[in-house]
Amino acid sequence: MNNLHLWGRLNSINVQKVLWLCEDLKIPFDRTDAGMQYGVNKTEAYLQMNPNGLVPVINDNGLVLWESHAILRYLAKKYDTTDILYPKSALQSAKVDQWLEWYNTTAWPVMRPLFWGWIRTKPEDRNKVELEKIRVQMSAALKIFDDQLKSTKWVTGDHFTIADLTLALIAFRWFNLPIEREEYQHLSRWFKQVEQRPGYIKYSSAPLS
Repeated sequence: MNNLHLWGRLNSINVQKVLWLCEDLKIPFDRTDAGMQYGVNKTEAYLQMNPNGLVPVINDNGLVLWESHAILRYLAKKYDTTDILYPKSALQSAKVDQWLEWYNTTAWPVMRPLFWGWIRTKPEDRNKVELEKIRVQMSAALKIFDDQLKSTKWVTGDHFTIADLTLALIAFRWFNLPIEREEYQHLSRWFKQVEQRPGYIKYSSAPLS
């Protein structure tokens, strides 16, 4: 049995973040399916670990932690010997944090209803007028991201960080939803690099569900 145990289902965007990082850093772990059709996350035992009843949750040799970005920061600090994925430098880590916050405040609040509307809602129940309004909002957010990538190889500079990892999962959904898409040159260039990451290939490139 490995020291790290993770609870969460494979098609959860927040679980995929953690699985991807574990693959890139070669962190061994065990996993229990939890959430949606698997249940588990509303049991008393689970709620004692995470009172929100959401996935993922990790237990790393006795340390229980929830919130995907907190987990990413923790695992990167503990296991990344290169000090690149989440830099110790206050300046560099602040840049990563900025884009992690942008994910939470700007990108995901728009992508979530777009994703649910097209992937997890029955066709007869979709409000296509509303979904188009949301698509336009998502495109505008990605224009901001594309402008950032004009001058940097990765989100915050010359190196792939956990900010790239999280935003790549937004981009993957954008590129794979059955919608019209504006062409963002820098976003497309960046995403081609992302597709080479081992964690993306193993855990984050399956059909949307």
